[in-house]
Amino acid sequence: MKFQLNKNQSIFSVKQSGAALFVSLVILLVLTVIGLSAARRSTLQEKMASNLHVKNLAFNAAESAIGGFVVDSHLDGRLLPGHVLFDIGNVVGNTSEYCYDNTGTGVACGAVQLDSDHGNAITSKVIATVLTYCGVCPGYSLGDTGSTGCIDYQLDSTGTVATQSESTTLFAFEVVACY
Repeated sequence: MKFQLNKNQSIFSVKQSGAALFVSLVILLVLTVIGLSAARRSTLQEKMASNLHVKNLAFNAAESAIGGFVVDSHLDGRLLPGHVLFDIGNVVGNTSEYCYDNTGTGVACGAVQLDSDHGNAITSKVIATVLTYCGVCPGYSLGDTGSTGCIDYQLDSTGTVATQSESTTLFAFEVVACY
């Protein structure tokens, strides 16, 4: 078979017929793969940001429980039933569980918790434990009277958002009259 060329054609145009279509399809395929990869990466980054946000919400809920307990412990009526420090008592090893809502008010654990959450997806709980009774008070010079000392508490708090939980611990003490 013999090709005839007119004066505007060259030998290269005859040999490359259809090559432009093939090259453009390959370039289109490469661009599609790059686009899909970028979309997948974007989705993964969005999931990571969402998980980090939920983790921070859970940690803030745990911190909120400790804050609520500390506020409750400073309320008047330390010697009256219902006060958080009265309820936990002075016995080493005693524990009490407290839950708080979005206003920092103590609520029954299992009730609607934070942020008008009706499905109990967000909870804020602290477990207070008495570590020592009438021990040495750190940073205080109370003399050798033997009638004052410290109650040491460990506050283990857990915040939960859906299935993500975060915990934090606070060690606190209270100066008391020992008897």
